[in-house]
Amino acid sequence: MAHPYEIFEGTPLWDVINKGIDDLVESNDIEEMIPREYIVGYLCKLITELETEK
Repeated sequence: MAHPYEIFEGTPLWDVINKGIDDLVESNDIEEMIPREYIVGYLCKLITELETEK
């Protein structure tokens, strides 16, 4: 499924965030209300924007 964060898919940042969300969902610490791609992608976007501001 196409989404606005495809440029981040397959990056190490994407993989780390996706793994972290997996862990949180598995331990019932969070519940996903939207597709995973949007959660991971948005966090990747925020981190990337912060890094470019430095």
